Amino acid sequence: MKCGEKGFSSVKDTAPIVKTGNGLIRGFCRNQNAVFLGIPYGDRCDGAFRFKEAQPARDWDGVLDCTKYGAIAMQDVMDMDLLPEPVRKVVQDYADVFTGGIPFDKKQEKPNENCLHLNVVTPGIDDQKRPVLVYIHGGGYMSGSGGVTAAICDRLIDEKDLVVVTVNHRLNAFGSLYLGDFDAEFAQSGIVTQLDLVLALKWIQENISAFGGDPDSVTLIGESGGGMKIHHLLSMPECKGLFHRAIMISGSIPAAAKTKQQGTAETLAVLEKLGIPKEDWRKLLTIPAQELLAATRGLELIQPNSTPFMPTADGVRMPANETGCFHVCPEMAHIPVIIGSSEEEIATNVLNPMLTWDGLRDVLLKRENPLLQVVSGITEENVDAVIRIFREKDDIKAPWQILGQIVSTAHFLGGGSYLAAIARAQEGCKVWHYTTTFDTPVPGAGVLSCAWHTADLPLAFRAVYHAHGEDLSKTIAHSFAAFARTGDPNTAENPWKPFTVDHKETMLFDLTAVCVNAPYRDIYHILSSVSPTFKGGFAV
Repeated sequence: MKCGEKGFSSVKDTAPIVKTGNGLIRGFCRNQNAVFLGIPYGDRCDGAFRFKEAQPARDWDGVLDCTKYGAIAMQDVMDMDLLPEPVRKVVQDYADVFTGGIPFDKKQEKPNENCLHLNVVTPGIDDQKRPVLVYIHGGGYMSGSGGVTAAICDRLIDEKDLVVVTVNHRLNAFGSLYLGDFDAEFAQSGIVTQLDLVLALKWIQENISAFGGDPDSVTLIGESGGGMKIHHLLSMPECKGLFHRAIMISGSIPAAAKTKQQGTAETLAVLEKLGIPKEDWRKLLTIPAQELLAATRGLELIQPNSTPFMPTADGVRMPANETGCFHVCPEMAHIPVIIGSSEEEIATNVLNPMLTWDGLRDVLLKRENPLLQVVSGITEENVDAVIRIFREKDDIKAPWQILGQIVSTAHFLGGGSYLAAIARAQEGCKVWHYTTTFDTPVPGAGVLSCAWHTADLPLAFRAVYHAHGEDLSKTIAHSFAAFARTGDPNTAENPWKPFTVDHKETMLFDLTAVCVNAPYRDIYHILSSVSPTFKGGFAV
């Protein structure tokens, strides 16, 4: 498999038909790939089924039209037409980066409680048994869908001969509102999002052969919230055999660490916002979906040590993580993983282009932005040392970039990937680690650029908006495709050593890619004394 080779897409039928376990479906041909959208993998989850585990999709007669996107999870969908022109331009710039400039109209995706649909894109309807790449979307546990990735993956499929599946599933209160303390019947309500994904993975095992995919070669890939969901799937023993490799991009957080007490507190906050007394909690089962959704508005997606509506472990299907640290589920320890993040993940959340070096010092000490609580141990005595260590790593970065890197590396979206890699390495698991250092222009910020959150995701799917990212896109896609095919991302074009306790090899993805031993050792060491994320430096 050579880097950048192409020509695997070979579908000729303009209206391909596939027989699934539930019935026949009709898709369409796009760039010689067969595309099937909105395939039901689960039954209804509204009404009496709200907050409960979904059942498999029901069978249907005839041929189901799968040429349009199915419903997405309940969430607010931005109406570009209602935005002021300057804001609309910035939002469109972000969208263009995420799609590689491929037009995608979000209006074709409609929110609904009954959202258990997936999309399949394949280069051939045959018996080739290709590796299957299952994309789990980001947006925390609050928003998002698999639509965009299903729309932009044609180049990747044509070059790498993969089958791509993207999955919609329940989110926010509909997917993780914990009611187990109110009624044992809802003991699993806090992991419904994860159970939806398990159901989708079971559908893939049963059906993907009909799309030219290999059920024995399934790789999960997810960014941001998608990475978090994969971490949680890796904590669920019943997932053994449902997937075989995993790639977590910019979304590492200790799985199953949210307690039932925390889950109940979140539910009580929702009840309070709705004006529903605790003793009347059953009204949550029947209130209109839009009212329940309204109770989730205003929550910050990126918080110092969590994201809203993460799963609340039930202690059975998702064993509780008593330590609150990264850990390895014994039943899933055999899964090889790639874990990584970007150097300035959340720089755009603390962006201040006019920041001076003195101003940086002041910002770190005052910590007025809640995200700066990730470095709550910074004091007058150590602030200069922290800044110096980061500047020594890259002395051409401006103060705003250093602030972004400090906060990002100390945050679970950034440094969390390193901690997750350490935890798996300590258990002897196969793990590869990376950091994206490639600078992408920040939409709406003029000439400013940095390695911001999710800017590298479309590159992995060969959707390139900025031309200078083309070579890096080929490199990332080639490594990830090799991993999906063999369980090892090491290639002749891009040598990549595994990450171990003794040799903390990290791939640095930039204009050129290079594997370096412990490139952030000094940074992790200083953060171990000032950041609660690093819990006293157990991983340094």
